[in-house]
This record gives sequence, C-alpha cells and structure tokens, in this order.
Amino acid sequence: MTTKLVFLGGGNMTEAIFAGLVSNQQFTIEVIQRNPEKAARLQKIYPRIKVCSTLNYALEPEDLLFLAIKPQQAKEAVQAIKNKLNNCVLISVMAGITINSIYQWTNNSKIIRTIPNTPASVAKGVTAIYAPESITHSERELVQQIFSTIGITYDARNEDEIDKIIPLSSSAIAFVYYFMEGFINAAINQFGFEQEQANNIVKQVLSGSSALLNANSQTSIAEQRSRVTSKKGTTEQGLLTFEQEKLHEITAQAMQNCYLRALEMAKEFN
Repeated sequence: MTTKLVFLGGGNMTEAIFAGLVSNQQFTIEVIQRNPEKAARLQKIYPRIKVCSTLNYALEPEDLLFLAIKPQQAKEAVQAIKNKLNNCVLISVMAGITINSIYQWTNNSKIIRTIPNTPASVAKGVTAIYAPESITHSERELVQQIFSTIGITYDARNEDEIDKIIPLSSSAIAFVYYFMEGFINAAINQFGFEQEQANNIVKQVLSGSSALLNANSQTSIAEQRSRVTSKKGTTEQGLLTFEQEKLHEITAQAMQNCYLRALEMAKEFN
C-alpha cells in the first residue's frame, strides 16, 4: 500500500523533503505549485511526481498534506482548500504558525508541527517534530521516517519547543555564517589574503572542525576546544578576547531575540 504525500507549496524546503523519497515505491508525491515556471522545473526534474496548480479533489484520511507555504500566505491558502482535507494528517513546516491556528482554519485536529532547517537540502538537516495526542503512533513513525531521509530528527516534548529550537537549528546556520564572514573579512583586511583564499580556508576549517567532532563523538566540544588551545599560546589569546567581550552572552541574547520573534510571528500570522 502506498501513501500519498501532497505538498502545498513547491519551494526549496518542499523539494528538499521529497527529493529523497521520489524513488521510494512506498510513496506517491504531488506538489501544488501555482508558479508556472517553478512547476515546469519540478516536473522536468522529477517526472515521477505530479505537479498541479491547485488541489482539485478531496484528500483521504490516510494522506499526508505538507503545509510548506510562507507564513503570511498560510491562512488564505489553507482556508481555500479546507473542504478537501477530510481529516488527513496536516504537517506544518512553517515557522510561527501554531497548531491551534491551523485547527481554526481547517477544523482538522490531526496536525503535526515541524521545523526543518536548510541543510535538509543536502540531507544534513535537523527537523524538530511535535505531534499532539490526536496523532497515532503509526502516523508519528511515518513522519519521522520521512524527515529522517534529510537528516536527524528531534522529538519536541511540547509545541513551545518547536519555537525554541528555531534559534538552535535554523537561525544558528546564519549565525555560524556570520561568524565565518568575520574570519574572512579579517583575513582579507588585516592580513592581506585574497578573497578566494580566505573563503576556501575558512570553509575548510569549518568542515574539518565538524568532521573532527564527528570522528571523536565521545569527546565533548569543550574538551576538543581545549585540545587545540595551548597554555599561553596563540589560540588562548584569541579565546581570551572572546571571553572579555562576553561572546557567549551575546550569543545567548541573539538566540533569545530569535525566539521572541517567533512568538511575535505567531501573533501576527494566526
């Protein structure tokens, strides 16, 4: 028996989720994409899936509908098809939209909230999943199976954890990139490296650091840091600067501001 996966919205995250499932005979995949150019592109790259401009039939209870649209467009888009949902499982991949809001729009209580991050597009993602009691054990397992194809999953204990993980798993990617930009700019402006040289070195440092952590998974990050920090050495001097400028406190405040914005979005879009 196959399971139908329908994606409302055909953007990058939608493609990241279904790309690894196209060849899996367990699923049939349909994407609702109103933009003709984007629809044509998806259909050309993935001839096995079905791409439509609208959902023109009623879904069955065993179908999964992924809500992968921009939060500011969510209410209108979901309400336009609410009479076709028929108690299917709704899976939100939208930041800032609560389960209660989606329920109010659809009168469908079978709603799962998820927050995948952008490395999902290269199967290195992190997806937080919150499934309320209205979701069966088999439905939870199926959704975890789907998101496990694009990285690791985290079972959120409550809906609030979905918003709290955004600074840690999603926004943190931009934070890391911003930190990398700082290294690159300093390499160019202070030490005279060429742009390409600085880019390549910093990207390799990040990739190598991650690989080193994974190769020594039983060792804490703090311990790994101490291994490359000699007493009274060059690295220690740099770290002392970070400590003096309270880098960890700045990071904590950035994460808090990110979380508070997620709560604001919930009020704006719900």
